[in-house]
Amino acid sequence: MMFIFMLLFGFTQESKAGEISVVDVRRNITLSEDDPVYKDFYINAGPGSGLKKNLVITAVRKINVRDASGANAVGEILVPVGQLKVIAIFDKVAVAREYTLLSRDELPMLEQTGIMSGDRIDLQGSFIDNSKPKPKRKVAEEDQATNTTAMVAITTAVPAAPAPTAPPGANPVVSANAVAEKLISAAPTAPPNGGTNVVTAIKSNTGNNPVSPTAAKVETLEKTADSGNNTLHE
Repeated sequence: MMFIFMLLFGFTQESKAGEISVVDVRRNITLSEDDPVYKDFYINAGPGSGLKKNLVITAVRKINVRDASGANAVGEILVPVGQLKVIAIFDKVAVAREYTLLSRDELPMLEQTGIMSGDRIDLQGSFIDNSKPKPKRKVAEEDQATNTTAMVAITTAVPAAPAPTAPPGANPVVSANAVAEKLISAAPTAPPNGGTNVVTAIKSNTGNNPVSPTAAKVETLEKTADSGNNTLHE
């Protein structure tokens, strides 16, 4: 009985030791907006597990499926999360960085997106990528790109219609005087009952400065009334 127990215990330990997974995730602390951001994934495997530098591997997540009540376990599935690229490898630890995240369009959804501690490493379909890693966009560059986009949106607005301008050579003062002269010339020259001429009254009171026709008519009517009263007294 003890022999069977030790055999099962050793088999379990061997299977756990053979599982390659992400054991830790670390991110650097930036001291300024210009500092690049790095996110490293630590894997519990060395060169003997088949990992090597520039190897692109797949991270999968084990999901336990239960019924709606949560009491009965239906089974477990391994869902691909994303790909990692090994950047350094040591005796028992390998360091990788995020290569790409897989779309959920044709894969089961995840409650927590992104590669995290506890995700397993699947070496099937792995490949070597010797290209240089793309530099991470800095925080300051992202802000500058956002501001540039906003400025472009502002400068491409539809321009307002130009305000109407006066014709060249037109003087508004001269135009107003000409209108006043036309009104004065159109007034009657011989008012009834010996009243004073409108043009004469306007010129005598204003010194040849144009006034409104309404004021001229009021003054003419007043003088005509005075002339009528004088006639009656006589």
